[in-house]
Amino acid sequence: MRPVKEALLAALLSLTTAASALCMLPLLGPLFADADWWTRPASAAVTVAAAGAVTQWIRVPAVVTPLVQLVALAITVTAHVLRDTAPLGILPTPGVVDQIIALAFSGVADIQTHVIPVPATDGIVLLVTLLLGVLTISAHWIAVTLRVPGVAAAALLSLIAVPLTVHHEGVDGAAFTWAAVGFLLLFAGDSLVRTVSWEAGAWTAAAAGLWGLGVTGTAAVCIVLALLVPALLPGVSNGSVFSLINQLRSGGRTVSTVDPLTSLRGTLTSTGNRRVLEYRTSDPAPEYLRTHVLDSFNGETWTMSPVEASTKDLLNGTIPHPPGFSTGSDAESVVTDITISTEARGMDFLPLPYPSRDVQVNGEWYVDPETLMVFSPNDDAAGLTYRVTSISSVPDEDALRAAPAATAFRVDQRYVDLPPLSQEVTQLIEEITSGADSLFDQALALQAWFTSGEFTYDLDPPRVPDNADPLAYFLLDSKTGYCQHFASAMAVMARYVGIPARVAVGYTSGERIGSGHWMVRESDAHAWPELYFANYGWLRFEPTPGEGQPNAAVPEYAATVPERAPVHEPSPHDSEPASPSAPAPQDTPAQPSAPEETREPAEPSAAESTPAPGTGAPRTDAVLTNAGIVAAAAALMLVLPALLRRLVRLLRWRRAADVPAHVRAAWSELRDDLIDLGWEWNPAHSPRTVERLLVSQGRVTPQARDALHRIVTAEEAARYAPRPPAASHLADDCRTVRRALAASFPRTSRIRALFLPRSLWQAPHLRSPEVSGTAGRVGRAPRRDPHA
Repeated sequence: MRPVKEALLAALLSLTTAASALCMLPLLGPLFADADWWTRPASAAVTVAAAGAVTQWIRVPAVVTPLVQLVALAITVTAHVLRDTAPLGILPTPGVVDQIIALAFSGVADIQTHVIPVPATDGIVLLVTLLLGVLTISAHWIAVTLRVPGVAAAALLSLIAVPLTVHHEGVDGAAFTWAAVGFLLLFAGDSLVRTVSWEAGAWTAAAAGLWGLGVTGTAAVCIVLALLVPALLPGVSNGSVFSLINQLRSGGRTVSTVDPLTSLRGTLTSTGNRRVLEYRTSDPAPEYLRTHVLDSFNGETWTMSPVEASTKDLLNGTIPHPPGFSTGSDAESVVTDITISTEARGMDFLPLPYPSRDVQVNGEWYVDPETLMVFSPNDDAAGLTYRVTSISSVPDEDALRAAPAATAFRVDQRYVDLPPLSQEVTQLIEEITSGADSLFDQALALQAWFTSGEFTYDLDPPRVPDNADPLAYFLLDSKTGYCQHFASAMAVMARYVGIPARVAVGYTSGERIGSGHWMVRESDAHAWPELYFANYGWLRFEPTPGEGQPNAAVPEYAATVPERAPVHEPSPHDSEPASPSAPAPQDTPAQPSAPEETREPAEPSAAESTPAPGTGAPRTDAVLTNAGIVAAAAALMLVLPALLRRLVRLLRWRRAADVPAHVRAAWSELRDDLIDLGWEWNPAHSPRTVERLLVSQGRVTPQARDALHRIVTAEEAARYAPRPPAASHLADDCRTVRRALAASFPRTSRIRALFLPRSLWQAPHLRSPEVSGTAGRVGRAPRRDPHA
């Protein structure tokens, strides 16, 4: 009857693992635009756990269980995605496996080309299904076979790294609550199984049950407090549990957002064309609607300096005066009423015409006085309607040509900082601007060069060859890209000739749908360079060829096309580069740098090491980065128990200040070593019984028997002798016995003892009492031992 009982309990723990895995799925919910994405991953988790339960019920060897579960996962995946082509609709033949691998790579490409929330394509759902299936298999092995529920729950909870890494809102309270419930389920299930399976009296079983319930209840209380404290104290959180968006910094909140250029690329390459906003304006030719300003260029990508939501910058309607802008007599006020679509989720920066001087909007919004971006650490613009009063002025070209040199500009140094460029790029810039007499004419020459017909607009530009300078390749060879490439390259070239420059991201004016009524869609997402000129401040230029984005338009003051001399395109043999080449902006740039108190250029992140403009193949750096984070966390979880076990041993010996304590440490080490190796410790046996059992089972070699006998003798003397003799040799004896014991157990037991030492999680009542002059502190052999 006992084997049936053990199998039933193991099967029950297998199903508990499946329930825990299902509770983790809501963590991924905000990443998907479709509501039914979870059905396939959920069915895979249930199938895998059911296969594990069956193997436990029929009592197959433990090593076979993961193999059976992998087969069950493969059959489930095949039935989901290749039911019409696979034999019998479920058999994963080699040809079917090849198709699954191809579909997985398609999912990686979908992740790189879609903006969150992503559509539930077959490729993306397949990746999630495989991920959850493998995590469930790992958690089943750890929880059911190794009986370490804490590590199993942590393995499943690693899914939280995905939304925290890629989603700007982090994890909401509901998803976190479900994940916490799943985390506690494994502890509760393991506690129940241990209580039912123990062969002990009613009082012992009741105490063990109360102990398990106490641990689980304490964890539950901590989780409930973690959810309630932010709700009761709004200053602690902004409503998103574990949100990475807002941080408390020097009395204000430093706000970061989704990387604007990454979001731009995802929006432009999206298969849909959803409505973003509508607006009514008195301007017959509306200005672009700007959301973000990227001001820092580190040689590889453009990033946005962090903005701080401080009390002094709280929006009260009036916008600070635009830096460097002097209102002319021809300036007119333009009133624009903007309504954001309810589908535009996650928009925490308001689209505004530049320069704005008054914004009437409900909610907690802040304005950055340097860039005039309006943002919120808490609110979302989806469904919001607000009124903007902006300034419409056409600069005078002659005045722009007379603008002073860059040395006289009172602008931040970050707008002119530029890393070294390759010689072929600098030579090209000098040739393009050689006939220009002023900074404004140089800007016009750069813009005209991009729009002269030599460049091609393409959302899938060619890949940059290995060891090639990406900026030079884009400017001289491929000449193919989209707005991000043109805006970024022109801003770099403008800085080289001495014009302060930055990159703006937002939307073009969109499509006119009525008198003074305009609509902006996802396809109107755009990036453009802004150049600084005295008395006019930051002015928009348009280097993107018009055939790519029909609603993009060159501003009136920059419509003049200057004459220029033919540009000589240097060959690689003209001269050697004088300085290291500076990569141009990337197709998939890294996310904005982490918030800092000061506006320093951002350090390149791991994601910024992706190839730069011209790369059209799907990027995998973000996937590799996330995989590296998960791998590092898994490695840490793997070695942490071993480190804790070594720390316990070290502290145990160091705290042994007298003879009884020294003997206590030796006996405790022998006990824990046996528990780690899987030997069932029984406090009912005397030290000599433990010695006799170990010797009769062949657990110790003849050389180690003397060391074991000395440990046993010292333990007996410490228990019963009035004054136990000194035993300074016990530490060496413990090492000798430990090596002999490890050699007598199977390799799997040795590996488990090293990486998952059971003595760290052993229930207190199964440990023998420390040396205190009382008996009843020894061990017994396991019930079934093939080596006996």
